Amino acid sequence: MRTMTDARTNLSYEDIIHQLDEQIKYLLNLQDFTTPEARTALKFVQRQTRYNPDLFLNIRIVEKIVKLGIAHVFIRAWQSISKVDYFSAEQRVTFKNLQTILSIIWNCTDKSASLCDCLVRCDIIKLLLVELASDRLINADLVNDTNALYLIKSYLGILHNLVRLCRDGRHLFRISNAVTVLQSYFGATENLVKIKAYLILSYIINEDENSIINATDENIAFIIRILQDALEGENHFSKQYAFWASEIVCGLNHLAVNDTNKLHIGALGALPLYKQLLQSEDKDEQSLTTAGVWILAFRDENKRLMRDLPGFIDALKSLAAGCAHEGTRRAARGALWVISTVSQVPNKPQLESGEPTSLPGPPLLTHTVREADVAHVMLSYPWCYQRLLLRVRDQLRLAGFKVWMDVDNMSGSTLDAMALAVEHSALVLVCMSQQYKDSPSCRTEAEYSFRLRKDIIPLLLQPGYVPDGWLGLMVGTRLYFDFTTDEKLTREMPRLLREIGSRGKLPRAMSTCSDSCSSLNGLSSMLHTSLSTSSMHSYNRSQQVASWTCDDVQQWLVSCDLASVTDRLSDFTGELLLQYKKMSTDAPDYFYNSLERHLHFDLVTILVFTKALQRLS
Repeated sequence: MRTMTDARTNLSYEDIIHQLDEQIKYLLNLQDFTTPEARTALKFVQRQTRYNPDLFLNIRIVEKIVKLGIAHVFIRAWQSISKVDYFSAEQRVTFKNLQTILSIIWNCTDKSASLCDCLVRCDIIKLLLVELASDRLINADLVNDTNALYLIKSYLGILHNLVRLCRDGRHLFRISNAVTVLQSYFGATENLVKIKAYLILSYIINEDENSIINATDENIAFIIRILQDALEGENHFSKQYAFWASEIVCGLNHLAVNDTNKLHIGALGALPLYKQLLQSEDKDEQSLTTAGVWILAFRDENKRLMRDLPGFIDALKSLAAGCAHEGTRRAARGALWVISTVSQVPNKPQLESGEPTSLPGPPLLTHTVREADVAHVMLSYPWCYQRLLLRVRDQLRLAGFKVWMDVDNMSGSTLDAMALAVEHSALVLVCMSQQYKDSPSCRTEAEYSFRLRKDIIPLLLQPGYVPDGWLGLMVGTRLYFDFTTDEKLTREMPRLLREIGSRGKLPRAMSTCSDSCSSLNGLSSMLHTSLSTSSMHSYNRSQQVASWTCDDVQQWLVSCDLASVTDRLSDFTGELLLQYKKMSTDAPDYFYNSLERHLHFDLVTILVFTKALQRLS
């Protein structure tokens, strides 16, 4: 029987769960959270959320606390405590209770995306930002006022977890005046307060606003010191700063979206730490770090540092060749691709002088193209807009164009497929959005297109988005087409067809055949939406599901209108998929709980995925 030990208890897991159930039920029925009795119950819950070397047990405990209703406890406690002046000497117990419930929420949001989503829906982002904007906290003497310091650190800690783990957080932070509020803490005497504000802002600002964050050498150096401390700690956790290494890497990756910050991060010594994380046994750390390396590699100065750092390229090659996680393999290959190119040259990438010949650089343009082949129109887009781009693809095909889209053509190496797609394109439709600009994969496609002097036509997908940074320089003053709504897409499509002209147009005989295929594709798209039997097309007919590779499963998900969850099931083979289907029958409670708690599916996605799973044989 497993046990969990803290300063006051040595209880079995079952005993802890039983007592948590009792204490949280008590708190859910409590009206007054200013009493010593409330403190006793809150302290027990808090002790179970503290860092524990047994991370799996830690997560299980937190999941149980979340399921028992800790979000509702927090809201009730806040409503009760906010009615009194908890800073006054007479309300010392009340302030301790506030500290304790904040500690619980801070610890739990660090480990539970579902709790983050719940709190965001309850408008907690705005509530905490209003508190941080209060004169009592903004003007506090953080050297002597430890109570104010704790509140600021806990509010920022919770907000950092929310912005990291909640997909829709960025927009809500911006409309809640987060940029202005967080700037108020840039002059804080406590370094950790300042850095937390920087890290949160790194998720929500655009490149034009980077001067706001003032990511100076001093600030970035301090963040890198926190990463160093975390890597020296047990499980890569910094007890001094209360940060996981993965949190810091994620924040640095967001800062690195800005090309100037890329230079600072590389020059100040982050890359040796990234190398250490590339060799980590934790797949999440590997995934985040590999993505970060890909982003950082777009600066030539960092390419040289990476090549000169012993073992760095070998670590990337190892992940590119043998990592079990498809996303990590793809990022490692992407990073190696970018490292092997010279970004200033406006034509086909070449190896820099002294470049090791073993680097997997861009393929030479020696692929044989049959006379019957026609250059295509390539769609370059972030996956979050895939459903919209499927409509664009189908309409282009109906108009007689040959169209390349990754969902139709990805087999084997993703990078090789992308390179061939760019090389054989008549023009590239670049789908502008913040997600496109932030994606190293999209940037690799766009920059390769630019180097090969391919014609580029921008499509605007995100309402109100103004391209900045590298994307702004690339599209410049080019004419763009607004596809931000269905109505605008319908209105703009004829104009786009006129702008494309004959580029990528199939000869009439081939176009007739293409029209038939396009009609079938259009019908297939409608069938995908309803998840009819035919939406499984060749997957469960032409081969046994058990023999599917990870790539086959990814394509199956896309065909079932589940492209939005491919990253969460990137390690699934057909055999694992069938085992998951079996679990839905043998252990339905655990099955549905895993979809919601571990994979973070919403209700509609759960229904679509479950129905698709049931149709597999």
